[in-house]
Amino acid sequence: MSTTRKLLNLKEVSALLNMNTEVLRRWLRNGKLPGVKVGSDWRVNAADLEPYLNPSASHKSSGSSENPKKMCFRFPKWLEFSGLPRLLNDKIGPEAWPIFKKLIELDFELGKPSDRHVQLDRPELAERTGYDEEVVDAVIRQLEQQCLIRLVQKQSEEFFIIVTPVKTPILILDISYEHGGVKGAPGKALENSCLRRFLEPGDLT
Repeated sequence: MSTTRKLLNLKEVSALLNMNTEVLRRWLRNGKLPGVKVGSDWRVNAADLEPYLNPSASHKSSGSSENPKKMCFRFPKWLEFSGLPRLLNDKIGPEAWPIFKKLIELDFELGKPSDRHVQLDRPELAERTGYDEEVVDAVIRQLEQQCLIRLVQKQSEEFFIIVTPVKTPILILDISYEHGGVKGAPGKALENSCLRRFLEPGDLT
């Protein structure tokens, strides 16, 4: 993609990053993503999307002592090697892990909100995972029963919270750095904020 000063609207940015426009609006409001307000809508410089489209290049240029892409980029990689996918497959079914993973991604997209409430749009979740809404509804009920998520109703809107620390059969301490864990990782690996986000107790109020 050209990095010339081309301004994109939110629909174009959403398509490029495969992200919900409401999440993008939050990022723009809190300054996580640079943008300019044009009337009631936002415009984003195409060049400012480069860190999200090509994360490895931006991490190399930053000179960071840790490798966030290895640890987690839009999703904490260690969860895929934690035994949780197989556990959910055995307890709920093969649809459970892809749906739970998408919920984790939606939570991660929020950045660092004041609370962990993420709006739950069941039709959109069905569209993004490829499952029927009935399947999504059934899996969400099971995930809540397994204490992996909590559902919250606020007026006419529904939200979910990822219950943290996420309980997994294999601890992150026993997962190699190559698989996103901390076994054999650089000394400051646990300072990675995207790891702490799902390892520390969250506010479920």
